[in-house]
Amino acid sequence: MKPQTLTHNFRLFGRAWQGLLPLLALLVSLGSARTVQAQANSNIRSTSVIVDRGAGNGNETFGGKNPGTLPPFNGAQLGTYDISNFNTQLVLNGGTIVTEEAAPDVITANGSTLRYRLARRETDGSFTDIDAPVSINLPLATTVVGNPTVRTFTTNTANRNLLTGLIAGEYFVFVQYEVNGSSTNQFGFPSPFTLSDPPGTFYIARFVVQGVRPTEPPTSTTWTGGVNDNWFDPANWTQGVPTSGKDATIPDFGSGSTVQYPNIYSDAIKPNSTVITTVANPDGSQSTIETQVPGYDNTATGPRGASGPARTRNLNMLGTNQGERSLARLIVGRLEVFGNFNNSQDSFIQRENTTISFTGSDQSITGSRSGFVNMEIDGGGIKTLINNFKIVAGGTLRFVNGILATDIGRTDVNFVELAPSTGNGLNNIPAGRIIGESEVNYLRGFVQISQAAPVGQPQDFGNIGLTMTFTGNDPGIVTVTRNTGQNYASINNGANSKPSIRRFFGVRPGDQQTNNGGLTANIVFRYLDNETRNLRFNNQSLDESKFALFLSGSSGDIFGQIGRDALDTNTNELTKFNVRSFGTFTLSEFTEPLPVTLVSFAAKRIGTNAEITWETVSEQNNRGYEVQVSIDGRTFRTLAFIPSQDANSNRLLRYRYLDTEANKGGVRYYRLRQVDQDGKDHYYGPKVLSFSGSATADARMEAYPNPFQNEMRLTVQSAASGKGQLQILDLTGRVVLERSAELTSGTNDLELRDLSGVPNGTYLLRVVTPAGKPQTQRIIKR
Repeated sequence: MKPQTLTHNFRLFGRAWQGLLPLLALLVSLGSARTVQAQANSNIRSTSVIVDRGAGNGNETFGGKNPGTLPPFNGAQLGTYDISNFNTQLVLNGGTIVTEEAAPDVITANGSTLRYRLARRETDGSFTDIDAPVSINLPLATTVVGNPTVRTFTTNTANRNLLTGLIAGEYFVFVQYEVNGSSTNQFGFPSPFTLSDPPGTFYIARFVVQGVRPTEPPTSTTWTGGVNDNWFDPANWTQGVPTSGKDATIPDFGSGSTVQYPNIYSDAIKPNSTVITTVANPDGSQSTIETQVPGYDNTATGPRGASGPARTRNLNMLGTNQGERSLARLIVGRLEVFGNFNNSQDSFIQRENTTISFTGSDQSITGSRSGFVNMEIDGGGIKTLINNFKIVAGGTLRFVNGILATDIGRTDVNFVELAPSTGNGLNNIPAGRIIGESEVNYLRGFVQISQAAPVGQPQDFGNIGLTMTFTGNDPGIVTVTRNTGQNYASINNGANSKPSIRRFFGVRPGDQQTNNGGLTANIVFRYLDNETRNLRFNNQSLDESKFALFLSGSSGDIFGQIGRDALDTNTNELTKFNVRSFGTFTLSEFTEPLPVTLVSFAAKRIGTNAEITWETVSEQNNRGYEVQVSIDGRTFRTLAFIPSQDANSNRLLRYRYLDTEANKGGVRYYRLRQVDQDGKDHYYGPKVLSFSGSATADARMEAYPNPFQNEMRLTVQSAASGKGQLQILDLTGRVVLERSAELTSGTNDLELRDLSGVPNGTYLLRVVTPAGKPQTQRIIKR
């Protein structure tokens, strides 16, 4: 097919073409003025244009010369584009030229280009030239030697956004191809020539722009990707490169878009690369080609000089789900965020040996489920974590200046995770680590790690403040959590009514070795001075010289004192050897040792019965336990006597009693009376259970005591096992407190602690079971 004439071109659009005549003088550089008569045995066989029209279909190929089965570009209606949305794109990604040559002609390998220019039709019918001609280099992709020799030049990654800088109106894009070569004249000298398609004219397509481009404040800039993927190229942004005082917004360009998202090569060179792609041929077939993608230089030798670290105030990564989200990658160097980090769809990606630094004062950090490599907390203030993030193996969370705070009321979704070490031997990559914590710079809240702890090797679990050396049996993978966002208001061990420090560790060995004598470990517990002051309740402080290690086997339900073997108040380290039981560890002031070290005591409703369980890690001169019950919490009677399993032991002992009395109703209080061989006794408890209502899966929830003060227990029926949600709502429906709980099928006995922050008043307690069934009760706080 011969190329359309200019007159024919514009009749295709239903307007008089004569209005374009004044524009021709401005377009001669695209046309015959650069065309030299080619040798008769060389020609352009076919051409095509590659466009991404932003509809989620990615690249589309339009035919130029000899389009075959491809839709022709000449006369194409490319669509209507609303520029009031920064995501709207019309991208010219390149094209293809197929040439035929025969000796003595030689087509130059790097001499092929697609040249384009834009014009706007005004309301009076005249045309306004938009800019100077722009050339897109079409690298040589394939050569088939023969008679003639066929060469294919192509690219589909040019990434030229045609909407950049445009206003509402009707536009035309002019396209022409050029191929340079040389031949040998009759005197043996090289004779250069240029082949053009279409010769002396252009392929012309039309598109319409509507809307008004949003006006951004000078403190904001939005990524358009108008040139390439270089974060430091101002042509890729609506208002230049982001700075410490300018927000960066990365839109979601949609599935299938060919717009390149930003990559950060800080003070580095991005090398040229090769992309292997499939292109459509005019005959309907497809070809696999290699496209050379040019890199760029962000060092001092580059066109803009040394980039320095990437900086932004707020970083806004847009998107609605994992399939529809923006992307930004930190490939080399540093990114410094001075404002908030909004990464709700986990679309920020960090490569090895790079650092993201939160360098402002008070900031919010959405998080990163896929993980950060190296993160810095700097600039002072409090960095509030919105969701969880992970420090990957080999990475660090470094504290320079500031506090990172997690929400301890949402530890299921708001925490810091340290990835375990990977590999072995020479290829070992260490676990993610915390570095630089001090009295004023630290993580306040919840952190966790699961890590192997080989026997005989001290394991510091990512330097979170707990070092354990197991002896004897192997514990397998050990999960350790640390909470520095709250303290236990009372250890409640005998005469000790002191609080714990504002730091406690949960330790869960994967293999308890219960059939091989259990586990033994030496523990070093480290703490900060600020964690010993201003403690709940009444802003108490503790005497470090009196510190002892306390252990709870039931997540803080009750603590037992297990003492200490060494204490250094200068380095803030307490050491305890030969620990045989594992659970929740914390520090408080020691008290006179009791004959029994009870580390857990629980009561649980099972249908119409009550299961009473308790654990000890030490018993001295112990005769046994009376299980007692009361219906008013004041007058108790004995249900049974359970003798000691070992009157003198230093190992974990577990006890269980099932209360099967008939006709239980209302609230029942259970406690233990521990009795020595000499008759001395000590009491533990009470624990409260409700037997109101039936024990079927359809029974409603019951909360007690009601009215409550700072604690409440719940009896919840669930038809399925899984995670449930608990909410306290005021009478306007506002959520005052929200927590999650693991529920089992049947009756669940739950405890809500630390409700001092809930103001006095009337509320609705709402529980949603794993099956999605809500249960509600009116409650009163006094």
